Amino acid sequence: MDISSTVRVIASLVVVLLFLLVFLHYLRKFRIAEFSQGNGEINIIEKKYLGPNKYLILIQVKERESLIAVANDKIEHLWTGRINEFSTIDSRPS
Repeated sequence: MDISSTVRVIASLVVVLLFLLVFLHYLRKFRIAEFSQGNGEINIIEKKYLGPNKYLILIQVKERESLIAVANDKIEHLWTGRINEFSTIDSRPS
């Protein structure tokens, strides 16, 4: 391999990396707000691990809270309730 082909390979690699960095910058800058953590209408309140592939998730969607059980590839809805304006953490089911 001569010096000119080595320079072309390195220049091509630099150009590809620059394109990748520009793409990632604009992707981060213009991402949709609903998909970012905590800014959408679905919020994960708490997650409790019960085993290697088993856990409970307490989520909030608009004015409702739901408790969901996840085991391996199975998802089961356990409970849903409305959120009162003056509710506290102690009023949630245990």
